[in-house]
Amino acid sequence: MVLHGRPTIISALLLGNALVAQISDVCANPSTIELKLGNCTILGPAQADVNSWGIRVGVLNSSGLCIVPSTVVNTTFLTSSEICGDGQLVDANDITMTVAQCRSRRGGYITRSSVPNVPTNTLDQQNQGWVGFKNVIQFAANATLQLLTETVTMVEGLITDGQQSTTSHLGLASSSTLLQTLKGTGQIGALSWGLNSGSQSVEFPRDGSLVLGGYDSASLAGSFYEYDIALNKLNNRICPLQILITGLTLNINGEVVETIVDNSDKLAACIEPYDNLFRLPKSDLERFKDFYTKYTNSTAATLNPSDYKGTLLNLEPGIVYPKSSGAFNASLRFTINNELTVDIPHYEFERPLRGLDENGTVVLVERYTELQIYGSPAPEDAPVLGKAFLSQLYLLVDYDKMKFSLAPQNLEAGTPLPKSSGDCPSSGTDTNASSDLNLRTGLIVVGAVLGALLLLLAVLFVVHKARGLPQWLVVAGSWRRNQKQVKVPVTDEDAGQLPKPNGASQPGNPVSPGAVASGGGTQPHDPVLHSLSQPATPRNPAPMGLPVSMVGRRTPIPDVS
Repeated sequence: MVLHGRPTIISALLLGNALVAQISDVCANPSTIELKLGNCTILGPAQADVNSWGIRVGVLNSSGLCIVPSTVVNTTFLTSSEICGDGQLVDANDITMTVAQCRSRRGGYITRSSVPNVPTNTLDQQNQGWVGFKNVIQFAANATLQLLTETVTMVEGLITDGQQSTTSHLGLASSSTLLQTLKGTGQIGALSWGLNSGSQSVEFPRDGSLVLGGYDSASLAGSFYEYDIALNKLNNRICPLQILITGLTLNINGEVVETIVDNSDKLAACIEPYDNLFRLPKSDLERFKDFYTKYTNSTAATLNPSDYKGTLLNLEPGIVYPKSSGAFNASLRFTINNELTVDIPHYEFERPLRGLDENGTVVLVERYTELQIYGSPAPEDAPVLGKAFLSQLYLLVDYDKMKFSLAPQNLEAGTPLPKSSGDCPSSGTDTNASSDLNLRTGLIVVGAVLGALLLLLAVLFVVHKARGLPQWLVVAGSWRRNQKQVKVPVTDEDAGQLPKPNGASQPGNPVSPGAVASGGGTQPHDPVLHSLSQPATPRNPAPMGLPVSMVGRRTPIPDVS
């Protein structure tokens, strides 16, 4: 800065403060990556469109995918084209799919020959939750994924056969390759992730979001309740997000009609965002079927997927009844660890039957009602709470602290406000050498700036002393009185970069949403990925109808009744 043609010490100090403030701001606001979660459509110029649900990601030199967050695996697993080839079109219920149904069920797929192939090496040991379901890892890739405006290159497993999964898995277990890679490159500041699962209900659908490296403060409607990440299995199932259900009631019209779990008969359960429905042990599954019969006065038997196979393909078959049996209108009330209580409303618990027609398009069949409880007993008899449960709760998983937290979800949240869960420098068990490198680099930069300022101040002192001390003091004082406060241009627009969050709140404390929203970014070059650059849209509860699609269109689901 120059004052009347002469530099001043005050000008230098202002410049120094601005530089240090910018460096401190980077340190105080570790990076996050926010991704949209919801209806996911992949346009197929040469074949039917993919109509799925999840996060839209791009794959370098291949087609895009719809991918779902998963704690089943540490490695991200991508569906490959073999999964819809000959011999793979018969699902676990012995229902034959069309190729279009298979593509939508799988959320699209990549072509194995279009990505760099690598040995599977230790993928089996790293993904015991995957091989525990009798899956075989035959192939692996080192593909580059595009996560909105960010890219990441890492080893992925390829799903080439089997019926134990639907879409690709975004691996977010406790040793997640994705999180470790992103933190190692400085793209996120913490080994953590936050999930607003949105809602797949027919009455009040809404989009959700996934924040890597933190959480979305706009999605919170209350304080976090914190739990330890489990290292032990649940009934021989790997399950890092275990909770203890100390109360569970079935409510109809706001009144408790059945007590399913109480404090004398606690039930351990696994939270798994990859699953849609509740999964129950055989005895509890039969109890719910009895409850439906009792409170609807129905004598109709439950339907198997083969009973409606000519109408649609059900991706995750729940308990299905003819609508003529009557509406259940039931809700569930969970109490977790005798402290957190959450209600799952009736519109999340039951809905018209939904699936894929022969063209892979989502359809509703109004003449059938489906309870959001998986129709077969849970594997290993381990209860699972899927996205129907998470529709009312926000989930934060922090592997730096080996804790996860649940908070009441703000169902009217608008634009996401991502916040990092990390400190600066990052705390916790950080074994990644690049984190130390980033810290050393930051200290070197700060030291260099301060050293340059000291040198500049010394030069200015000598110059001004030679010219006479009173003169520059008078000039500096006059400038401070007569000039307006100078603002250093460090806004997002001036800096030309994405907005950054303004801090983090610790789990267990109320969180006040910040004032900085994420957005912007560059337009992806791959035309297949055109929807990735669309700005985030508010997630207000939608009116009666369908979830808003990934490209911002609301398309009515055909009723094939």
